[in-house]
Amino acid sequence: MLRLGAVPPLTDLRRTLTGPGGAAARGRWLARGAWLLAAAEVVVAVRNHLTDRLSEKERRRVVEIVKSSRGRPSNLDDRERRELQQLLAKIEPRELLGTVARSSFGGRFRSR
Repeated sequence: MLRLGAVPPLTDLRRTLTGPGGAAARGRWLARGAWLLAAAEVVVAVRNHLTDRLSEKERRRVVEIVKSSRGRPSNLDDRERRELQQLLAKIEPRELLGTVARSSFGGRFRSR
């Protein structure tokens, strides 16, 4: 199986373009590409959302707090916990969720 971005030998290319399984092979490649494109769209949307709402200093502080807690809120003192809650409130997670849901990636999970 070829990895995305790998160039097949010319004989494989000719067989892919003319053989009955060629359309299926192209379809799998296109589906993989569409999935990557949709995931990239979500990453960009999240980055834009965060940079619009938090300053660089605030983003760094969130990372510092999460690193110091090692992912456990019980490792934070009360002041750090309150500070993290305030910073997370500024992010507006529900609005972020709506942005992701409106993207093409989010459309994959909507019921029809």
